[in-house]
Amino acid sequence: METQVHRGGARPGEPVSPLLRLYLLGRFEVVREDAPIPAHAWRRRRPADLLRLVALTPGRALGRDQTIDALWPDKDPASGANNLHRALYDLRQILGGRWVDIERGQVRMRPDVWVDVDAFEQAIADGGRERLAEAVSLYRGDLCPGEHDAPWLSARRAVLRARFIEAAYPLARAHAEAGAPAQAIPLLRRLLEVDPAAEDAHRQLMRLLAETGRRAEALRQYDACEGALRTAGVAVSEDTRLLRQAIQRGEVGHPQARPALDGVRRAARRLLGTVDPPPVRGRGAILLLFESLVERGSGTLVLLGERGVGKTRLAVEGARIAQSRGAVVLSCVAGAQGAGVPYGLFADLFREECRLAPAVPDPFADANFDGRASAEAVRLRVFDAVIRGLAALGEGRPVYLLLDELHDADESSLNLLHHLALRAAAQRLMIVGTCREDRIHAGTPIQMALSHLDGGRLARGIRVPRLGLVATREQVADLVGGIPPDALVEQVYRVTDGCPFLVEEAVRAQRETGHQVPAEPRAGLRARVARLGPRVEVLLAAAAVAGQRFDFELVRPVTGLTAHEAVGALEACLEHGLLDEDGSGYHFHHGLVRDAILDGLEPVRRAALHGALADALEASAGHEPPSEALARHRREAGQPERALRHLVAAGHRAAARAGLREAVAFYAEALELLAGQARPDAAQRLELLEAMGRVQLELGEVSGAARSFGDAALLAGGAGRPDVRARTHRLAAIAHAAAGRLDAALAEVAAGLEPAGDEPAPLLHLRAQLDWHRGAYAEARESARACADAAARSGDADLLARSHDLSALARGMLGEASTPEDESDAVGVAERRAQDAAPEHPLDLHLVLWDRDLLGDLGCAELARGAGLLVDRARLRDAPEAQAAGRLGEGTFALAAGQLEAAELAIRAALDGFRAVGSALGEALALERLGVLLTVLGHLEEARAVLGEAVVVAERSSLRRHALTRIHAAEVRHRLASGLTAAAEDALLEASETAARHGDCLACDAAFRPEAVRVALARGRIPDADLEVLSLEEIARQRGGRGLAAVARLARARVLAGQGRTGDARAALAQARFAFLAGGQRYDAARCARLEARLGGPVPDELKALDALVRVDADA
Repeated sequence: METQVHRGGARPGEPVSPLLRLYLLGRFEVVREDAPIPAHAWRRRRPADLLRLVALTPGRALGRDQTIDALWPDKDPASGANNLHRALYDLRQILGGRWVDIERGQVRMRPDVWVDVDAFEQAIADGGRERLAEAVSLYRGDLCPGEHDAPWLSARRAVLRARFIEAAYPLARAHAEAGAPAQAIPLLRRLLEVDPAAEDAHRQLMRLLAETGRRAEALRQYDACEGALRTAGVAVSEDTRLLRQAIQRGEVGHPQARPALDGVRRAARRLLGTVDPPPVRGRGAILLLFESLVERGSGTLVLLGERGVGKTRLAVEGARIAQSRGAVVLSCVAGAQGAGVPYGLFADLFREECRLAPAVPDPFADANFDGRASAEAVRLRVFDAVIRGLAALGEGRPVYLLLDELHDADESSLNLLHHLALRAAAQRLMIVGTCREDRIHAGTPIQMALSHLDGGRLARGIRVPRLGLVATREQVADLVGGIPPDALVEQVYRVTDGCPFLVEEAVRAQRETGHQVPAEPRAGLRARVARLGPRVEVLLAAAAVAGQRFDFELVRPVTGLTAHEAVGALEACLEHGLLDEDGSGYHFHHGLVRDAILDGLEPVRRAALHGALADALEASAGHEPPSEALARHRREAGQPERALRHLVAAGHRAAARAGLREAVAFYAEALELLAGQARPDAAQRLELLEAMGRVQLELGEVSGAARSFGDAALLAGGAGRPDVRARTHRLAAIAHAAAGRLDAALAEVAAGLEPAGDEPAPLLHLRAQLDWHRGAYAEARESARACADAAARSGDADLLARSHDLSALARGMLGEASTPEDESDAVGVAERRAQDAAPEHPLDLHLVLWDRDLLGDLGCAELARGAGLLVDRARLRDAPEAQAAGRLGEGTFALAAGQLEAAELAIRAALDGFRAVGSALGEALALERLGVLLTVLGHLEEARAVLGEAVVVAERSSLRRHALTRIHAAEVRHRLASGLTAAAEDALLEASETAARHGDCLACDAAFRPEAVRVALARGRIPDADLEVLSLEEIARQRGGRGLAAVARLARARVLAGQGRTGDARAALAQARFAFLAGGQRYDAARCARLEARLGGPVPDELKALDALVRVDADA
């Protein structure tokens, strides 16, 4: 049982959750005051191992020497003691107190820490069906998964598995005997994951599957049973074989493959409130588009229109057409999981399907959110799991996917939609979404998503207008059940202007009152509610505050009504079409109904209802309260201090699920609330700033990340946290470096090195990288040597090897021979990765700095030599990702040098390498370079497809805004080369908006600003082009080298030509050409030559040779 501890902010006497909760079953997560401690806090193994060990020790106490022997058996006593004290110090910093400490030679954990293992074992010991169910719910998987190298965990892990099996099988059997296969089937599947050779469970599962009409699955289960028993060296029993034969003969169960309601009827019931919606009127042209979609068997349509215009009804009609041709219909609605929940749109789909068919795999199960994995890896795992899940639901048939209310979808869901749209043909997906036009604003997730879908030719937008008079007459006839009087139709049409939902409300109001159609349908709706009485008003008010979809059992206590009164009010709402029931809960018949209720609530009453709902949620939440909903209710209730911890928890959970934009929104709001407190908690602000910076860096919002890390470093310095100060300075330096701001990055490194604590080696390693990329090879060599010394002192095998790599690269560029130390690799790769103190490497700086290097004073040949050295070194070290990064550098510099065939070979090799190691950032940047190269070569259709794929990959990559800005700039160039000026301007808008979020970035400015000049000139907007050139020239003066100066000069020449100043333009082109040639950038020099030829005058032979490199005239 949980120990109940009173916490500030809760009322005396209230049951509250423990201040610290530790989850070890199926995951490693520590929750402090309802907020999970972010995964990056556990980057060192020592504190996590110590916490796990003490928590799992009987009595939560272990002798000091026993602790050292268990955790560091290979250490001498002095080193072991040092490790223990360091682990205790780290643990205090992470947990915010002495939850684990040494007392009289014993390492002890406080007794008020709640541990899921203890709760699991206690529930089993208590016995009884309810307590066994609680135990099964607590067992989320193996003890400490991923920690299989710890011998002290193995025996306990096996015991807990056995205890789970002892609890799960009797519970599953009880569910089956009670006629509840929906509960029994998933429990049996979980049991078989733990014990694949449990034949009784296999047999029970086969019987249940057959009895619920899934004979094919039951037979496949027999095959799984046979395979598992064969592996265990056991033969299948006679009872199991006989059961299989009975299932084959059809003697067990009945052939019903689907639940009672088919996909269309379920969608209609859930989204429209009825399984038999009225006919569609006045939409013949749109229905033909649905027919065409179904005929193709794949594709994406987005229905756009105002509220109440009938978008969802049309989408359901499309589902009916698809299902009649053999498709499986699946549906979901955005916002049903709560605002800000990552992947909420698709989580809603699978939650509904899992409710109806428990065997359906859930892509959003905790197993797919490994806190130790990178955000890129988590997103790819989720995306792949969704594709597998949809394929399983389709059972070999096409799938019609109805996505309602896309304007409310979170960014992660919309990224996943883009991923699916790109693969619609291969996966046989027909995707239909609905979206309100008034919610599409520049820079919002839905606007960006629709723009990407349109730009990639992956979706078609269909505007749904209001009905005309004839169609309105038909709808009114359907509603009244006969031919309506002309006067009634004209009056309805005048009042509603043909909006189908308002037509429905107007007719309903007229029929209920017998009076004329109300002049304002919304007022008529409120009057209808009032006529139903105060109990209905009270229930609807609480439900409206809860949300469009709500849990009646949660709302009922908030109303103050008795159970009988509340049920009576609910039935009245259902009868009068205000609410609908869909099998899993209740929702308002339409968003306009809820809006009408909310509009009539006084602010004070609304705030009180939010507070009451939050209290009800906290009382019913169990182990994992819904932080997103609680944060909203506490905030709207005017309880900022109580909202704060839920915002922090929601941010951490979103970040752990790679919901980056969602996490940023929660963190930003938490920081705002914290700043408004009279005495803000500095430690909490420090934690939030670092967490915010990490998510911003992952998103590629580099300026914001640098600010967050910089503020965190200042706080850490004032709080006496040198290790955190050094780490946040290093992360700030990485953010600056990713934007090409090497001077700012080096300044952060210098600041971090002052009192670096345990961080000197990572800082020195970063300094060596930065020096190498700015061509200061001697300084890079010395920094690498200092890094090696620091790494050796701290026992950091990973950084020691990395420092030798950098030393070899620096010496190679200086023409020096490598030292024996540089060539040695005494520590294996596996040991390096498993070490305790490995620093984070949030992104590969080589990968993002190649383009920046071209803008400085180093020549292409020198840069290509450096990239080649990196490839060679990576081969030596068996580091495939670094090898791919080096190959991308080689391809980038070959393209700049005009060596197009060599560039293509290198870039395609890099692309293959990044795909093999799962680097989405590397893949996205390689696709961007390939798209530019194909444009240069004139392969425009292939380039379009490659750049479209690049956008999809970039949406799940780290440094996302950086990759997207470059890709959109490449799309502008491609569309100009294709003669699509208007489309180029659309892509330029995307590049500009993404760059604004990305922040000040040298490489991105050099990529998209010259294209902005070309678009403005193509559109005849010479003053706009001039302003862009002025910005580019200023950036070149302040931060660029020879390369960026040449880019700016070429852009200036274009404007001069547009102004009719031919002589000045030719002079500027000559200057740009000379600068490009001095740096070995022959392709851009060739573009200058082509433009010079266009301007007339003599063309020297050397210009003719350059000009031949340009294969697409419009690309110049």
